[in-house]
Amino acid sequence: MSENAVKLQNNPYGQYLYEDFRQGNRAFADKSSIIKSLDDDSLSYYPVLLRPRRFGKSTFVQMLKCFYDISYENRYEELFSGTHIYQEGLASHNSYHVIDFDFSSVSTLDLNQLLTSFSLAISDGISDFKRRYPDFIFDYSKIDKLDPAGLFTEFSMAYADYAGKKKLYVLIDEYDNFANELLSQDIELFLSITGKNGFLKKFYASIKNQIKRSIANTFITGVSSVSLDSLTSGFNIARNITDNAFFNEYAGFTEDELKTLIPQLVDVEKLGVSTKEIMHEH
Repeated sequence: MSENAVKLQNNPYGQYLYEDFRQGNRAFADKSSIIKSLDDDSLSYYPVLLRPRRFGKSTFVQMLKCFYDISYENRYEELFSGTHIYQEGLASHNSYHVIDFDFSSVSTLDLNQLLTSFSLAISDGISDFKRRYPDFIFDYSKIDKLDPAGLFTEFSMAYADYAGKKKLYVLIDEYDNFANELLSQDIELFLSITGKNGFLKKFYASIKNQIKRSIANTFITGVSSVSLDSLTSGFNIARNITDNAFFNEYAGFTEDELKTLIPQLVDVEKLGVSTKEIMHEH
């Protein structure tokens, strides 16, 4: 390799785990400063943040998991040294037990597939929690897997016995991915799952009910507010902070971030163009 050759960073395309972004010399846009705003008591309780698809919401959720979860404490230096939030020295880092649910793959084929895949997402979140906390004993083999609200309630009660105080942080990614599909494909099914006895309303109500027992906070991402009222009708404490200026840059890339990232990924001198020209063309 020539001494003058530009050493580019690896493109993290297809990766979404925050910890993967911090390894392998991957290009990385530091969004961690937003965590300071989430720690602000006047803004932080049960927030919902919305952005279009492919804007990095899932990676942001995984960053919160790495920052807040106790099981990542021994990796705090590895994952956050050099970031904006590391310089803040917040005492809240690695101080919660985090459980996260990803609803991006919930099927909308029919009610059975919808309920089964939604429940599977809950089970996956619980299994991941148990993997990170092997001393947490929770046998849910005899609990109805097609009752998401009941499954989460039983988990929360077991967690309360395990932790002894409210330290559970619930992360929900893509709350409305499947709901938006239903709104355009099967409005009757949408109304049935979000209605008075619908499983989705019961699920969010179960989260609200456990706040007095075990949950310290929640964080929810989604694409739009169209489904928000219906989906969280059982969780009326949710606060849509999408329009708050503090969170304008939490997803997607700013102009300054692109000016930094493009030269890390593209040999602009070899292409014979400037970073500014690349940004203008695309």
